[in-house]
Amino acid sequence: MSLLPRLCLALATLLPTLHAATAMAADTLEARVIVKLKAASPLKQIQAAGRVETLGQRLGLATRLAGQPGQDIHVIRANGLSSEALARRLSRDADVEYAVPDRLKKALAVPNDPLFGFQWYLHAPSATQPAATNAQAAWDLTGGSAGVIVAVVDTGVRTDHEDLAPRLLPGYDFISDDLLSGDGQNGRDPDPSDPGDYLSSADLANATLRNLCSTTLPTTSSWHGTQVAGIVAAETNNSRGIAGMAGASRILPVRVLGKCGGFDSDIIAGMRWAAGLSVPGVPANPNPARVINVSLGGEGSCSAAFAAAIAEIQTAGALVVAAAGNETGPVLEPANCAGVLAVAGIRHVGTKVGYSSYGAQVGVSAPAGNCVNVVAGQPCLFPLINTIDLGSTVPAGNGYTGINDVTVGTSFATPLVAGTAALMLAANPALSGSEITRLIKQSATSFPTDASLPTCPVVTSDGQCNCTTTTCGAGMLNTHSAVAAALATAAIAPVAHITFSGTPTAQAALTLDASTSTSADGSRIVAWKWVQVSGPQAGSFSADNVASPSFTVPAAGTYVVSLTVTTEAGRQGSSQASIDVQAAPAKSSGGGGGGALDLASLAFLGLLAALASLLRHGSVTSRS
Repeated sequence: MSLLPRLCLALATLLPTLHAATAMAADTLEARVIVKLKAASPLKQIQAAGRVETLGQRLGLATRLAGQPGQDIHVIRANGLSSEALARRLSRDADVEYAVPDRLKKALAVPNDPLFGFQWYLHAPSATQPAATNAQAAWDLTGGSAGVIVAVVDTGVRTDHEDLAPRLLPGYDFISDDLLSGDGQNGRDPDPSDPGDYLSSADLANATLRNLCSTTLPTTSSWHGTQVAGIVAAETNNSRGIAGMAGASRILPVRVLGKCGGFDSDIIAGMRWAAGLSVPGVPANPNPARVINVSLGGEGSCSAAFAAAIAEIQTAGALVVAAAGNETGPVLEPANCAGVLAVAGIRHVGTKVGYSSYGAQVGVSAPAGNCVNVVAGQPCLFPLINTIDLGSTVPAGNGYTGINDVTVGTSFATPLVAGTAALMLAANPALSGSEITRLIKQSATSFPTDASLPTCPVVTSDGQCNCTTTTCGAGMLNTHSAVAAALATAAIAPVAHITFSGTPTAQAALTLDASTSTSADGSRIVAWKWVQVSGPQAGSFSADNVASPSFTVPAAGTYVVSLTVTTEAGRQGSSQASIDVQAAPAKSSGGGGGGALDLASLAFLGLLAALASLLRHGSVTSRS
């Protein structure tokens, strides 16, 4: 047989195999995409599942609704194509504002507390440890406030940990995928406790989970959220364990990460709920957080879904503090989103720790832990000491990490900054998120220089470099200076004051008045920002940037509105008002058959009566 016939025969034999392999690969693909409809989309008139089905029909795909992070935001799943391919196709639909892949994120950790001596990062800076935050001195200015809430959006927490329990508020579990959750609760539920994010051999026997996690090896539980929560606000001065950065501040646990991490849609839903925003199918959060700690991340630029969610969270009055990442590369999402205070990691001596991500989006750097030595069997010299569970897989009792544990990462630098923000709010509750960011940056300590290291972005073989303000943020976190700046600002911050008169009634405009707001330094108030913080339904302002807007709500209930005033000197002050709205009065039925006369009829009868009276008294002359 000649060469050409043999090639044709080989190709004919191979093609069915290639086709089967391609079909098999396509069959294993499952797309997950976050989609938001345009404001004027007619699809918004039908139920969410119908919207998703309609979008799928237009593409010739069997799509299904997998969740709703927001009222007009949908998680769409479909088989046989990648998330990127589905997002591209949906983005071209005239009814779609944006469509982005639903990607997986990973977890990126002088009181009388016995372990405080090992918490070097909370002590005063020294010649050998210039990166220490001087939190101990900040506690002389404020011990924190139970009225300041920090949300820990993470793997959940061990709610029975004795150093955390007094600080915990009721949270929520937002993991919608049962494979990732591992808690046996079948979807989202009000229990934010961490059952462990380990991977067992039995877990890995599930092909879907194995492919999602991209591993065939079992892993132990990280207790990541418990560690982060301890750094934020472990109970201080209780003669046990460690001291938390934020003193008396309280923790709102929000579970979004399980086995292998968590999907963007669940993380976005958890962040929005933490800020007091509504999430379909989830009860309203009665304790909105002012600071949201996000010690997680994934590669890629800031998506439209994260950008929109963070803008909403900012409007609601909360600050998002996020880890830059542990990739020795670009800042991860969502830390690279506008409006987020991104945190990079530094060593005890103030240079960039090798693993930390870096770039222009970083706002400030904080100690992230480093061991210095890498000799097997030797203790880690500069870890972060954290609350933890002692179980390797499932919970087995409460404890703390120690000097023999390599507890390092920008995940743990981030709660130092979030805790500092909470102390600043305790000192000055009127601070906005943007003001907190500005003051943390302004009060940061300048980076030192190590002559043996290159300057970032050039790094050594293990990722170290001398930080600059364009790669590692404004400087090294200085908690004492930041709190002092918050107190100084409080002395001259304007006071926002909200008044209204009359009886607030549903469907009727209520006039709000900010004219009695005052400025301590005598400067004029030049801007007003009104926001509805909570309520049974969304109300509307006639304008949200004037001193006296009207506010109309559709239904009875208790509504909370927030006002932020800005002076010509750029200083801001905020306050909130609770408004109890009564139901709209019942409308009269009207109609004939002896029913009540409407106003027009009464006016007409009155006019006839007046004319008759004038004719009787000769005041009207009749002409022929």
